[in-house]
Amino acid sequence: MPGKTHMVSVRLTDAERRKLSQICAVSGLPVSAAIREMIGGVTIRQRPPQELHDLYVEINHIGNNINQIARKANAGFATKDDMRELLFLMKAIEQKMAKVAEQ
Repeated sequence: MPGKTHMVSVRLTDAERRKLSQICAVSGLPVSAAIREMIGGVTIRQRPPQELHDLYVEINHIGNNINQIARKANAGFATKDDMRELLFLMKAIEQKMAKVAEQ
């Protein structure tokens, strides 16, 4: 691990260990990452549900398709079908974003 040159060993009470385990389970972070985040003053949040992550990935893919059509349009090669596809994709993103906002 580049930059991580110091190993630290810490003794915890049963209650502290349970709390640390709970933080890691809820956040999805390994123990070392959770401790580094806490030392850095970062508020550790609950990991988003898998469905939300899947929606973000899907929206990202749609956005990539929109960018490809936009590049084609900017180069002067876009067709009417491309524009229909663009409108369809933008509506799909709007629907997906509404679903994300509901959660």
